[in-house]
Amino acid sequence: MTSPRQAVTLAYQGQPLLAGAGIFLLLAAIPTLAAMGLDGRTLNGINVWIKPLKFEVSLAVQLLSVAWAMLLLPERQGRLVRTLAIVMAGAAFFEIAYIALQASRGEASHYNTSTPIAGLMYTLMGIGAVALVVTAGWIGALILKHGDASRPIVFAAGLGLVIGSLVGGIAGAYMSSKTGHWVGATATDAGGLPIFGWSRTGGDLRVAHFFGLHMIQILPITAWIGSAVLPDSLQKPAILAVAAAGCLVTLATLAQAIAGVPFLG
Repeated sequence: MTSPRQAVTLAYQGQPLLAGAGIFLLLAAIPTLAAMGLDGRTLNGINVWIKPLKFEVSLAVQLLSVAWAMLLLPERQGRLVRTLAIVMAGAAFFEIAYIALQASRGEASHYNTSTPIAGLMYTLMGIGAVALVVTAGWIGALILKHGDASRPIVFAAGLGLVIGSLVGGIAGAYMSSKTGHWVGATATDAGGLPIFGWSRTGGDLRVAHFFGLHMIQILPITAWIGSAVLPDSLQKPAILAVAAAGCLVTLATLAQAIAGVPFLG
């Protein structure tokens, strides 16, 4: 089994900029945790620093996953790939910087259009989010086109990036078009599901976004497990089955949230 240190090393070999950005965000979570312990202010019913912490960890996982996947590209340092990596890292840092700034001010970053500047920044965050999913999906397409997609792990990594970016992006775009992520629920994150914070009183659009985006990790993990327990002839069908199931779960949880039904009561 690959250790966390080995996984980070592989990610750095795949794309040093993205891996370095991911490690930086993980390290940034340490002072964020400290701020959470020292600052008792709340926003939407929870500590103001919980949101920056979640995004630091989530974006770190995203960047490190994409960096690792780039190991599967024959030409990892071409101009296009470097440009995509720069755009992705830049968008991630912009998102975190603004979310942390707003947390320090005790104000919302998402859905905040209370002033022209806040509205502009929310629009720019939307552009940044689109950049994150488009670049990840683009890299996935490059892996499928130029990598050895006859290998299950290569096929899974490329497909995971494409599908995760597509369905996760669709769920995220729908969520951002609304005035909040709650549907028929109390507009607070207090009392939400442990760790995730998803509403237990009504629909929460974040659920589908989460499941969609994490296809990026789920499909390579499926390939890794399949290589140990399945014959060669069944490994790709298993990856496709999990991909189809992941899309269905994403769409089902999106429909559930739109109907105002909690993911788990």
